[in-house]
Amino acid sequence: MAFINWDDSLSVKINSIDDQHKKLVDMINEFYDSIINRTNNEGILNLIAAMKNYTVVHFAHEEKLMKQLSYPGFPDHKKEHDLFVAKVLEVEERTKSGKLVISLEITTFLKDWLKNHINVTDKKYTMFFIQNGVK
Repeated sequence: MAFINWDDSLSVKINSIDDQHKKLVDMINEFYDSIINRTNNEGILNLIAAMKNYTVVHFAHEEKLMKQLSYPGFPDHKKEHDLFVAKVLEVEERTKSGKLVISLEITTFLKDWLKNHINVTDKKYTMFFIQNGVK
């Protein structure tokens, strides 16, 4: 059973961004499965690195569109992205150093952050992007 399910409530109505969000949902589910199946730390660290890298690519895509369109909410949106990346880097570093044991708490944080970010922050740009021709 998936830890987080994609449904239309998470859609921002922009295919390229929805596709990236679906990939992030899949990655969180894979991370959850690895916790449940007690994957070793090396495997979990590889998943964290993959999620971090993909998140950076996704954020860069959104931010590029925001800059191109002069989206007025860009500074606040970018700040949220930066805070999330910093949190993931902290989790990664603390896990590598043995100061943090990966648990369902982290998976829940990832799920809650993504759902909240999409439903609150990302949906603020939906109409703006669509009105400016983003599909």
